[in-house]
Amino acid sequence: MKYVLIVIGTLLVLWLAFYLLSWIFIAIVSITVPMKKVYDKPSKFYYRLFNYGYWLICHHARVKIHTSGTEKIPNDGTRFLFISNHRSKFDNMIHSLTMKKQFLAFISKTANFKIPMGRHFMQRSCYIATEQNNIKSGLNAVLRAISLIKSDATSIAVFPEGTRSKDKALLEFKPGCFKIAEKTKCPIVVGVIQGTEKIHKNWPWKKTDTYFDIIDVIYPNQLEGKGTVEISDYIYKEMNDFLVNNPK
Repeated sequence: MKYVLIVIGTLLVLWLAFYLLSWIFIAIVSITVPMKKVYDKPSKFYYRLFNYGYWLICHHARVKIHTSGTEKIPNDGTRFLFISNHRSKFDNMIHSLTMKKQFLAFISKTANFKIPMGRHFMQRSCYIATEQNNIKSGLNAVLRAISLIKSDATSIAVFPEGTRSKDKALLEFKPGCFKIAEKTKCPIVVGVIQGTEKIHKNWPWKKTDTYFDIIDVIYPNQLEGKGTVEISDYIYKEMNDFLVNNPK
């Protein structure tokens, strides 16, 4: 019994050391990214390290990710617009970890670019800042996203609700983000996430099962003749129907 406790204690110390050293390394690397510079293409090194940080956070928070439909995601280098509902700060982490083979830059509220360490990786991964309820800022974000897809730099991720839902109900969409697909003629990958709203309540005593489903990939030929509002309404119904019929 004594030796078992020694082994367990040693492994625990090694894990804590590994965990702390990982964050120290991430912190040191983060300060090498100047915040004032605008990048035209994400760095593979910083993007992978960013995802590693996401993995550390999700592992520490005892998050288990269940996925379905990920085989539908274009894996031939095609850039796309990714759309998902929004329930928690963990949503984009789970999206990024699940789609780690594709570069994925989120349109994110300006306040997130003040997060220590994270803001540097967001900048180097071509995340796009936008101020909520600011039409000019939103337009600039859409134009930046269009430019990044057209230059084949990265795919773009958007939460069309514009904020987190507090009661699981799908909030009204802001259709302007669908201009990205309309102007670039790129596919729209439609995802639904559930369970992330429970993570803060469950930690540290319980693990949290989260569910990320890719329910559709809509290609440009399917959108011919449709405006942004019509596209938005179609995807809203598709996502809402899935959430109603497949609650987790």
